Amino acid sequence: MNIDLKKLFGFDDKYDEKSINALLNAIKKNHLKDFDYLKFKASVQNLKDMNMAEETGIKSTFATAQTLGVTKEYLLKTIEHYKNIVQKEMENFSIALKNKLEKSITGKQQEAESLKSEILDLEKKIEEYKKAIEHGNKRLANIDNDIKNVKSKIEGTKNNFVSAINHLREVINEDESKIKSIL
Repeated sequence: MNIDLKKLFGFDDKYDEKSINALLNAIKKNHLKDFDYLKFKASVQNLKDMNMAEETGIKSTFATAQTLGVTKEYLLKTIEHYKNIVQKEMENFSIALKNKLEKSITGKQQEAESLKSEILDLEKKIEEYKKAIEHGNKRLANIDNDIKNVKSKIEGTKNNFVSAINHLREVINEDESKIKSIL
């Protein structure tokens, strides 16, 4: 098919190139071989390009097409063929779009669920760490008290020992003094 479908259907730069190509490729792939709506439309367009009024171009093209056995009903039937192609592309696009949305949304939903689970695990660990810190702080406070108690006992033991040793030294020194003075 040598018809410039993009020009024929009036697609310009304001339309998405990828969308245009998908639609026009579907039409090219499924075009009819005989004289049909596309060839009719192209012939009318050629006459318009030669400054012929559109209505005159349509009548002139149809008169020529009739010599090939084309009827108005057949021409309308071929228009229906292309409308069905466009409708099928719309359905395919809708299905593809739905699948893309579902895939994208499902992926994001799964990611969200995974993150929620991960956050819950982290929050549990934070709670465990808080409890461990609280337990450690309590134990630390007990250890500080234990240290004070141990120091106090050791100090008491030391004082008792020093008191006893001082007493013993005193007694020994007194006895030494007595022995030296009496003997």
